[in-house]
Amino acid sequence: MASIHRKTGTQNWQCSFRDSSGKWRLVSTGTADKVAAQAACTRLESLARLNAVHTDKATVPVEDAGELMEAGLALVQHAHRGTLSEATARDFCNRVLKASGAGSEIKGETVREFLANWLAGKELSKAVHTGLRYKGAKDAFLKSLGKRASLPLSAVGARDIEGFRDSRLKIVGASTVRDDLKIIRSAFNRARRQGTIHANPCEAVDLPTSDKQEREPFTPGEVAALVTAATNDEWKTVILLGFFAGLRLGDAVRLTWDAVDFEKGLLTFRAQKTKRMESLPIHKILSAHLEKIAGDKGGPISPGLAKLSIPGRSGLSRQFLDIVDTAGLGAVEMDKLEGKRRRFTAKSFHSLRHGFVTAMANQGVSKELRMKLAGHTSEDVATGYTHHEAEILRAAIGSIPSK
Repeated sequence: MASIHRKTGTQNWQCSFRDSSGKWRLVSTGTADKVAAQAACTRLESLARLNAVHTDKATVPVEDAGELMEAGLALVQHAHRGTLSEATARDFCNRVLKASGAGSEIKGETVREFLANWLAGKELSKAVHTGLRYKGAKDAFLKSLGKRASLPLSAVGARDIEGFRDSRLKIVGASTVRDDLKIIRSAFNRARRQGTIHANPCEAVDLPTSDKQEREPFTPGEVAALVTAATNDEWKTVILLGFFAGLRLGDAVRLTWDAVDFEKGLLTFRAQKTKRMESLPIHKILSAHLEKIAGDKGGPISPGLAKLSIPGRSGLSRQFLDIVDTAGLGAVEMDKLEGKRRRFTAKSFHSLRHGFVTAMANQGVSKELRMKLAGHTSEDVATGYTHHEAEILRAAIGSIPSK
């Protein structure tokens, strides 16, 4: 007959009963309430006897019944405590189906479905350019999976991640692959936190050694060369915004006239990356340029560039590299991979932002002020940009030399 016991030093009662194979089992009832524990124990014994009586008719083998009953009780306990995950429940149901000889299993969300839903959420919370970067990594991963992309998310293993890594290394550089893997890893981490999978397969895969090249800051003289090389007046404006205000490319091309206060000498805008409002004093070189091109119309300061995307063969990043080439600060070709040659320049548009911070550092502006003006939230980030309150900030911006 089933009975309950409680070990010294423990709270929950344990149930002792004989399963359908005649083996004694001792499992936790998951409760410290003696009445509830006795009821749970009685149910376990009843299930065991019922299975024993109908052994010849049972679809679950006798040797599996006891183990499954134990697992089922643990499942109920997890559900009662609110710790039951989707993956655990699905695994148990599939164990029952397998033991009973059923030919099908309960399928979870496919890899393609999960990543599509995950990306939709990211696109709502991230800047446009960041969303496109996430989409690129997602598309590349699904392409590497092929038909396996239609399998449940739990079917993805470390070998799939390794295959993705190795295939990408034949096309792009190691630093890009590292970023791709970090993006995919973040997606699987969400699935793990939601209980859809037990473990993140990306954690078992090593990241490739980065071949990342150091970006160099533009000097004031090089900025002047870029402005001269830019035949498009809108690009002249964007270049000056990048160097004398430290704006990122997306913020620079989408800046509107409403953000410019000539009377107070301030630029006020919401940064796409951080979603924070930024207010910066306007450098005299930038102010003179903006006053020169200012008209009666509002809207974007660079309306033509504001309509274009940043990535792509004809995107803004590509256009800026062409200006760099024209200015004689050209790109360097890197190793040829699989018949393709990668192009690298030590001076991208982001180098203008590096130059913005570096120029102030060279003039003795404190790290705290440089961080504030660049919109950095951590000292580590600010240090990475450095190579080598209103009036104070204005003086800091004004220290950037024009030549």
